[in-house]
Amino acid sequence: MIRLVVAAALTVATFAAVVPAVDDARATRTDAAIERAVDRIDRAGRSLATTEDATPTRERAATRRITVRLPRASLTAAQPAFVAIGGRPGGQGNRSAVTFALAESPTRLRGLSLPVPVRTPAGPVVLREPGRRSVSLALVGAADRPTLVVTRRPPGASVAVDT
Repeated sequence: MIRLVVAAALTVATFAAVVPAVDDARATRTDAAIERAVDRIDRAGRSLATTEDATPTRERAATRRITVRLPRASLTAAQPAFVAIGGRPGGQGNRSAVTFALAESPTRLRGLSLPVPVRTPAGPVVLREPGRRSVSLALVGAADRPTLVVTRRPPGASVAVDT
C-alpha cells in the first residue's frame, strides 16, 4: 500500500514538473510557425515590389497569395489568439507590421522590411480561427508610388483563372 502511495506521489510530482516545459514547447513551436509565415509574407511583398510593375487597379495587379496556418490547441501546439497583418486588431491598419499573440502571452509586433508602404483597405487583416487562411498581396498604384495592398480571401472563395 505504501508503494502505491509513493508511486502516485512521484507521478503527480513528475507531471507537475513537466507541464510548464510542455506549455513552453507548445508556445515556442507556435511562435516559430507564425514567424515562418511572416517571413513568407515579407519575401512575397519584397518580391512583388522589386520584380513587378504596379498597376492602377487591384484587378490587374501582380498578386501573391500566402497561406497562413493557425494551429488548434493540442499537446504539441498552442492556439494563437490572433495574427493581424497591417497593425493591431481594431487599429487603423496600413502599417508594415504583423502583430500576434498566444492566449496567455503579450502581443508581439514584427515589422516587415518592405520597400513600399502597406495598405489594408478594411483595417488590419486579422486571422483568429485555426486552420489555413489565404492572404493576398497585390502591387497597386502609380509607377512612382506603388503600394502593397493586403486583403484576406474568404475561406471557400473561388479563384478566377484567365484562360
